[in-house]
Amino acid sequence: MTQFTMTRYSIAASLLFCALIGSSVSYGQQYTEQFIPIGQSPGISNKLSYIGNIIEIDRAANTLVVKSNRGTKTIRVISSTRFWLDRSKIKQPNLVASFNDCKVGSRVEVKHDRNDSNIADWIKIEST
Repeated sequence: MTQFTMTRYSIAASLLFCALIGSSVSYGQQYTEQFIPIGQSPGISNKLSYIGNIIEIDRAANTLVVKSNRGTKTIRVISSTRFWLDRSKIKQPNLVASFNDCKVGSRVEVKHDRNDSNIADWIKIEST
């Protein structure tokens, strides 16, 4: 093999390795996200998420209105939206939740869908 061919294989192997590592980190975070307290998700909190208090719930339309210091945002809940009760403040493990656990006044963190910032990918509800 020539030096040029060896270099090409090395570059290709390095790129493949980086791609695999990068995808496993995001895939792993997807399954551990429920255990991370509100506002502490690496690379997500306050970048791809919205943290505030629920001021309105429309269960018929599957929407929440969340108000934070950045303003007010209407969030749509779809069938794939995941919910968790963040019980870290009471030193209890987090639990899987549902749209029915959302209450007006509750503090939440909403991670929006990659393609639409008004659709919730997941919602963490603070439990006190």
